[in-house]
Amino acid sequence: MTHPVILHLDQIIKQFSNHQIPAVNQVSLTLNQGDILGLLGPSGCGKTTLLRIIAGFEQPSSGTVELAGQIVAGAGHWLPPEQRHTGMVFQDYALFPHLSIAENIAFGLQKKKERLPKPKIQHRISEVLALVGLSGLEKRYPHQLSGGQQQRVALARALAPAPALILLDEPLSNLDVQVRLRLRHEIRHILKATGISAIFVTHDQEEALAISDKIAVMSHGKVEQMGTPEEIYTRPASRFVAEFVTQANFIPAKRQGELWTTEIGQWQIPTPEVLQGCHDGDVMVRQEDILLEPDESATIIISDRQFLGREYRYCLQMPSGGQLHARTTLNTQLPIGTRVQLAIPTYAPKIFPPASLAIR
Repeated sequence: MTHPVILHLDQIIKQFSNHQIPAVNQVSLTLNQGDILGLLGPSGCGKTTLLRIIAGFEQPSSGTVELAGQIVAGAGHWLPPEQRHTGMVFQDYALFPHLSIAENIAFGLQKKKERLPKPKIQHRISEVLALVGLSGLEKRYPHQLSGGQQQRVALARALAPAPALILLDEPLSNLDVQVRLRLRHEIRHILKATGISAIFVTHDQEEALAISDKIAVMSHGKVEQMGTPEEIYTRPASRFVAEFVTQANFIPAKRQGELWTTEIGQWQIPTPEVLQGCHDGDVMVRQEDILLEPDESATIIISDRQFLGREYRYCLQMPSGGQLHARTTLNTQLPIGTRVQLAIPTYAPKIFPPASLAIR
């Protein structure tokens, strides 16, 4: 079943006067009703600027923004933020410190065109507080809550008017690791329970993979790839996506007929169009796809081992002096200095242009 389109961006460009390169460069994408889109990328890639354009805090230099079938920016149209029927959750919570939790949530409801009667406002406050797991805290003030609880209140305030779209700008980055892990699961569960579409901005790959139905990976103002978390991780469309999302190894390779040969092995890999006629490339191998087998005659040596709780991360010294990284389960426990052979599934390696030719 195809859900209706809630957001459509067509060729969005945002050019700030003091920059030569557009902050957002020809971005087009579509978000369906009920889906969560993760905007993923490093600092300065344009993801927050794009979110602000959708919210109405910035005007695009060109292109159109369409929300629920209505053009709200571009093509001679402009709708201010308060009329776009969107909710916003900020990184720093943005709660009013002098208002109680109930009053913070009521603020958004009181700004609606059709002012709700007081009993309905109180009922809606109780509803969204129950949804975010904060029932009974209506009379507390923001300073009396933990960071995680404050962010839940910010989400409740955004949800209260039942917007068509929720926009979240790195909402978990100010929280400690354990709270972040718990909240990202809760936020996805809450959004799915309401059926409200959402766009979630983050620079954290794991966070984007865990929360999103679709991910748009951004670099230098452009969307490098958009797809499901599985598609982005297993079939990266560019070297940048492979580097940023999978944090994979890249090994210099030479083309010999149908094979790509490296110092750790050779593989028959489908050659993309960008490398047709080229004899140099880089083979990408994800860290978790490398199996280590002790072998005293091997030329690869374990130079470091990190314990990460549920797995080990090994640093491997290659004969050329280059390094690889491998992640293994706790069942593979090898000391530093061990010589190892590498076993890599034939389906795992991908080929990309070398770094010197990679287009950003």
